[in-house]
Amino acid sequence: MSDFATALQRIRKHGDGILLDAAEMLRQLVKDTCEAISASEGSILIPSDDQTELRFLVSMNPTLEESGITVSVAGSVSGYVFSSRQAMAKVNPDSPGVSRVDQLAQIETNYLLAVPIVDDDRVYGVATFVNRSGDFAGTPFSIQDLKAAQGFGEIYATAMKLYRKIEFSTSVAELEIAEHVREFDLDETGDLGAAGAVASKYRIPALIAEKSLTLPDREREMLLRMADLLEEYAEDGEESGHDDL
Repeated sequence: MSDFATALQRIRKHGDGILLDAAEMLRQLVKDTCEAISASEGSILIPSDDQTELRFLVSMNPTLEESGITVSVAGSVSGYVFSSRQAMAKVNPDSPGVSRVDQLAQIETNYLLAVPIVDDDRVYGVATFVNRSGDFAGTPFSIQDLKAAQGFGEIYATAMKLYRKIEFSTSVAELEIAEHVREFDLDETGDLGAAGAVASKYRIPALIAEKSLTLPDREREMLLRMADLLEEYAEDGEESGHDDL
């Protein structure tokens, strides 16, 4: 039985590593954009299932990424960009949320640039860039910076699709691992924790994707699109504090 547990743990660790690599890909894309527009920091925020809050998925500031802090969609710059799908640049943005995030991140936001991450009529989230670096320190973001960030935002949409597919695949694997745990009565690997909660939301999309393998191309495409839509509405809400940014 211990050999079964080792095998399942190996699959789980590999899946976790793949998902972490995908998150690092997003983080590096943010870094690339910061270098291109001379921003000091950048982040990607994604919506909760009810789309009332945005949370930091990845950030160049580890504190923001690890804190679980969320931003209210209503009354915030990031929220406006998310809802309107319009990029925006602000000088000295002043709100309780900015102060709170600044205090947490130990920075002072003088310049804020936010662009939507949109593709195929779906808003994946918002990319935000804070302050300037190098020769542009003390200079607001320009129209050229905004257009460049919008271009990167389109690339982010492709990256987010890949991230979501990887999350989907690793979560389906978690479901199957849980079934093997029950099958072999492996109590020591039975606690899936947060990973199990993420995996459960993909159960129906996973079943649809599995059934599609036996269908002709046209029907398979339609069924996989249904799975994508179900996956979109399966996003988990986050239980944490929020304010404006």
